[in-house]
Amino acid sequence: MKSIKIISMDFDGSLLSSDKIVTDRTRKCLTNFKKKSYIIIGITARNLLSVKATLDVNLFDYIILNNGSDIYYVEENKIENVGIIDIETAQKIVDLCEDSSCEIDFCTSYNYLIKSKVKGDNRSFVRYIDGIDDIDYSISRMNVFFRDVKKVEEYKLLIEKSFDNLDVVKMLDTDKLNSRIWLTINPKNINKFSTLKRMCDNLKCSIGEVIFFGDSENDLVLIENAGIGVAMENALDIVKEKASYVTLSNDNDGIAEYLENNFE
Repeated sequence: MKSIKIISMDFDGSLLSSDKIVTDRTRKCLTNFKKKSYIIIGITARNLLSVKATLDVNLFDYIILNNGSDIYYVEENKIENVGIIDIETAQKIVDLCEDSSCEIDFCTSYNYLIKSKVKGDNRSFVRYIDGIDDIDYSISRMNVFFRDVKKVEEYKLLIEKSFDNLDVVKMLDTDKLNSRIWLTINPKNINKFSTLKRMCDNLKCSIGEVIFFGDSENDLVLIENAGIGVAMENALDIVKEKASYVTLSNDNDGIAEYLENNFE
């Protein structure tokens, strides 16, 4: 077994159950490993207020937010921005996708600013906007949802062709039977792996000393490059194919199951 200093994990579909909770077993497991001086890092597409509304941030030493665009230092209660999508680029994405999209999210470090005709999300970290002029904070990431899911792949290729300053990933919730497929857009070369690698350098350890648990396409780069990449049983097939190991699902304490059986 490789020497591991950092335990890291995706949230939705990995750490969080389908009910969007951290189970008692998994919480106790992570608390135990933190006491043993392992560095615990959460890595998610969520922003900070979304994370805080869902779980106890004190389980972690650090949380990488917005697929790598932000780092939250838990003890210091501060955020470092790693990359942004400038307003001009954001407007061009809107112009390109608006006719076919049903929702466009502008994800900041703290909130989701949503451009949509349907306004059904009442969560405290969600605000509906009419357009770019209503954005009052740096854009860390964007989501684009389409009325016709068949358009997702077409627009992924179109955005990649049109913008050399962006990375585009097709997303799918792996823990929902009728989940939506959408595109998530980050600044070029800003992703879960690149930001975790940067943190490893600052923490004086290597990416080879990291174990990472994930389930979705935006987790692939870490599944393939971490010292140990572990896929959840509910993960996409491509994630399981690339992983070093496959553990139980997010609804069966897959993270705790692997850690307790291999590191205690």
